Amino acid sequence: MVRSRKSLILLLVGVALFVAYLALSNPFAAFAETHFDAPTYLLAIAIDYVGLLAFTASWYTIVALLDVGIGPMEAIQVMFTSMFVGWLAPIPLNTEIVRAYLIRGKKNSNMAKAVASVLVHRAFYNLAFGAIIGFTTFFVVFLNHGAIPIQKEVVTFLLMFALFSAAVFSLVLNPKILKAFYYRSPVWVRRNIINRLLGGEASSEGFDGFVTDLESVHTSMRARWGMCIISFGLVALHWVLGAVTTYVVALSMGVHLELWVAVFIYAIVEFIQQLNWFIPSGLGIVDAGLTGAFVITGIPLSLAAALSLLTRFATNWVEIILYTPITITYGYKELLKDYPGAK
Repeated sequence: MVRSRKSLILLLVGVALFVAYLALSNPFAAFAETHFDAPTYLLAIAIDYVGLLAFTASWYTIVALLDVGIGPMEAIQVMFTSMFVGWLAPIPLNTEIVRAYLIRGKKNSNMAKAVASVLVHRAFYNLAFGAIIGFTTFFVVFLNHGAIPIQKEVVTFLLMFALFSAAVFSLVLNPKILKAFYYRSPVWVRRNIINRLLGGEASSEGFDGFVTDLESVHTSMRARWGMCIISFGLVALHWVLGAVTTYVVALSMGVHLELWVAVFIYAIVEFIQQLNWFIPSGLGIVDAGLTGAFVITGIPLSLAAALSLLTRFATNWVEIILYTPITITYGYKELLKDYPGAK
């Protein structure tokens, strides 16, 4: 009850921020003055959906590598359910926690495989984030002899964030580091946090079993490294298609961005989205950030706000329309009835 009330309050805060954002940016003036090309916009939505499937396929490749007994369709259901819960409750790693929770009891699965699948995928996601920003910067500055469309400090910060977060997710899966952290932690941390996360095994034996399973995961990934490369390639494709979606959305409003500019805009928005831990869907916050990203490339405020609304609709709200029926069909209430983040 308390959690539901807090969620409602945060949603209302988001609505208030969104209304204030609309009043200040006035995107409707741009809609009234600019020709909107619907077929081009529908193409942008289709590209975003392909990127979403690439993102899912990237995670499923890791799951298949670990021989977890779910098929492609169930992987889509699990992924979309996790994205739906992440939309409702945007707390850190919520979508990863949901996916691990949903596959931990599947055939040939265990907690180590479930946790590894989502953390390795998240590490790949952030590595791809950094690689694409780095490649784009290299192309613009050294090959095309142009200027980066945003401040160099921002680019450097985004790169460092991507590499640092990927390193953190990788270290979390290191058995030696995990053991050192566990046995040096206070008893109450082991009992109330770590052991609960491992499924309620209130003893060191449960943790040691998890580490043993995790070492087996490392062996599997080293033996099937080709599938890791495929997974990384698919999540990189997801990043590229996200930038292309932004580029095509701009075209639908008659704005011709450089594709490389779209990459930076998409990267900034994804970064802001990762920092949103409170407002459902980042309502008002991500919209304003995306508008600002368009503005710093020289687009007038009203038109930038219109592009922000269209981009958010294509890459967020239309996705939620897809998540919702699949989540309900998959059995949202039954599968997540014991998961705190879903309540």
